[in-house]
Amino acid sequence: MIPSRLSGFIGGLARTSRPVSTAIAVAAVAVGVITSMCGCATAPQEAPPTSLVFPSPAAGPGHPVIDRAAQRTIDAGWNDLLESDADAARKSAAQAGPGPAAELLGLQAMIVAGDGDPIPGLRRLSDAQPDYAAAWITLSVAAEKADDESLALAAADRGADLWPIKRWQERADQLHQRWVEARISSAQRLYEAKQPADALETLAPALALEPDDRPAVLLKARILLALNEPDRAEAALASLPRDDEVVLLSGNIAEARGDLNAALRIYASLTDNPEATLQAIDIAETQGEWSTAMNLWSSLPDDTPEKALGLSRAKLRWRLSVMPDYVADAVRSSPLDRAGLAVILVSLAPKLETLPGGQVPLLSDIMDMPSQNEILTAVRLGLIDSDQIDHSFDSNRPVTADEVRAAIDRLSALLTLDRPRWCISGDDSPCTSLDPPISGARVAGMVIDLVAREGT
Repeated sequence: MIPSRLSGFIGGLARTSRPVSTAIAVAAVAVGVITSMCGCATAPQEAPPTSLVFPSPAAGPGHPVIDRAAQRTIDAGWNDLLESDADAARKSAAQAGPGPAAELLGLQAMIVAGDGDPIPGLRRLSDAQPDYAAAWITLSVAAEKADDESLALAAADRGADLWPIKRWQERADQLHQRWVEARISSAQRLYEAKQPADALETLAPALALEPDDRPAVLLKARILLALNEPDRAEAALASLPRDDEVVLLSGNIAEARGDLNAALRIYASLTDNPEATLQAIDIAETQGEWSTAMNLWSSLPDDTPEKALGLSRAKLRWRLSVMPDYVADAVRSSPLDRAGLAVILVSLAPKLETLPGGQVPLLSDIMDMPSQNEILTAVRLGLIDSDQIDHSFDSNRPVTADEVRAAIDRLSALLTLDRPRWCISGDDSPCTSLDPPISGARVAGMVIDLVAREGT
């Protein structure tokens, strides 16, 4: 639809007395105006310039000094690359004459065109111009395209060091995250999932790129320990400074070798590391070194959740270790007899001897026994019964599960502690079991667990 004003204008042209050529020219102008107003034709738009992942040869720190003519030619070639015209960029590089900038432009054109191998030339150029940031960044791009991770990462780091702006620093960081950090994270997940062989395989490429990466080296040592290869784990740690974490792993290595004395010394040396102290305590208790265990428990900060109970247990275990032989015999016995039960109860809860209540019984069959005082206390307080008619205790008879449960329940009441929850057949909830044969060690452990809670 032609606007009315233009329709009149065109009609007037037919009536004009001007020469035909003039009329035609005017008509052409009118048609152009109509086309513009009606939107009947659209001029083709140029494609947006390509964004390149490397900088111009004439930009950045360390770029060579070139004359104005060469600069204009290099700039023209760079604009050609932005338009993805590698052939034109090559011609500009040749026209610019010899020099590092022209050489780099030609190598960049090779990357854009995807023909040939630019890496050897970029290596030579970077070696010859070690401060030429654009050359290093371009080398990184070419190496990444060729899947040469080591070269790409090293060149990106060098380029970012020379040209420390956000763009190039982020590029180096992204490569490091993709090829190093992501692999370490994947290996960590596999290690935590109890798949050490797969974890080690996943970690290897990251360590190949960053052999001194501390988290990766520490993870490798832990994985090798999980694979029962303590010697290789120790060799892996050799490259790291001997800080607390490395020393702690060294203790793990000694433990894996079965050298518990060395492991104990290593852990105990980390006096400001609660985790190491707890590991030292575990070894000391396993080896029955209760004095050492007490000292280690005492050295822990007071806000350590397990300190109070652990120290109390260690003290009770130490108390057992310095008791007379008949106490140790009771703890080692299996099955445990009634005299042994009395000995364990009173020896581990010495407070019982000071408690009032009951009358001292007359028991004719315990005379001259080393454990008579413990037996008398146990009977007086109702922990264990006796035959009041025969005035006998029947010391050597093995205890029953019911007798042990009754004795420990009574002990709990005397010390105002919660009694254990005893297991009942078919009960799957947490409980304390007492299966035959009933040993002195089992009963002693139960009494220690109970008495250790007193005052905590």
